[in-house]
Amino acid sequence: MEKTRPVAKVFVDTNILKFSAVKKHVYRKKKTTINWGGAEFQADIYEPHTVNDLQKIKNEVQRRDALFLCMLAYAGISELLNFYFHRAVDLEAWGLPGMASPSGRFFGCPVHDVPDPHPPRSRIISGGNKEPKEHSLDFISSIKHPRFVELMKMTGAYQGKNRPLNLNQALDAYHIWCAESANIDYFLTMDYSLKRVVEHSKTETSVKIVTPDQLIRIIIPKLGFLKAINFIWNGYKFSKSRVAFGEGKGWI
Repeated sequence: MEKTRPVAKVFVDTNILKFSAVKKHVYRKKKTTINWGGAEFQADIYEPHTVNDLQKIKNEVQRRDALFLCMLAYAGISELLNFYFHRAVDLEAWGLPGMASPSGRFFGCPVHDVPDPHPPRSRIISGGNKEPKEHSLDFISSIKHPRFVELMKMTGAYQGKNRPLNLNQALDAYHIWCAESANIDYFLTMDYSLKRVVEHSKTETSVKIVTPDQLIRIIIPKLGFLKAINFIWNGYKFSKSRVAFGEGKGWI
């Protein structure tokens, strides 16, 4: 595909990394009969098996968006889009199961770092007698910037002056703040409740919250007819082998 100027800058939410970890290499237990010294007995053996997590998604909307992620990754590899995240997203992904996927992080699409939205602050991510989530909550709770407070109220993280923050919603607010500060165009997420909350909030943000399906529909008209056709065809070919495989024996 002819090299072109990226049509948009996109911030990647943590759940995008989660749903991009499609392929899993696991061992599955199997009963077998073993002949040893003329005697037969049952034993458990473990065989390598390839699992496709997309097949486990029952919700049609969520499944459709998960399928589109691979095409969006192709758009990033082809430099039609530039993708970004803050290192806090990476830290969140540490705690998610199954992230060491042969699919690669976001299907091998380059994801660039955005800077802190305010002067760098020290933070503890592990150690002592606290869980990593407790350290994250301590860090988030220490930020008193007016804009961040606004965004926490928008996402529902702020639950009252004398009540603790909701950590997941506070992290959503922090990610949106990072995207705003870096002048990002779109915030890509599969958190549909976050999208609804932001859309119905009186607090406005310069970053448009979009799902994978919406982002595909936004960028295709911006490419022009020929580039759009090339993107759809090559993106389909790129995606087919990465998300359309079936489960099977061996590690494919």
